Amino acid sequence: MALGSLIDGAGQIKTAADRLEEVWAIARSSWNDSVSQTLEEEHIEPLLLQVRTTLDAIARLNGVLIKACRECEDRE
Repeated sequence: MALGSLIDGAGQIKTAADRLEEVWAIARSSWNDSVSQTLEEEHIEPLLLQVRTTLDAIARLNGVLIKACRECEDRE
């Protein structure tokens, strides 16, 4: 896997999560009952939290991979 594809994938995930937040805000403005609240609390909020956690991990992993690639290049 190329390093760029790791970041590209993370960008796609972030774009999708941002879009989810946008459309959920629109839906929530006209759908405000116990079902929408349950959906938000049990599915949307945990998903967005997991996405943020995953994006942070990808960013850290990318830094480690960049460092490892540099060290391998230095040895050549």
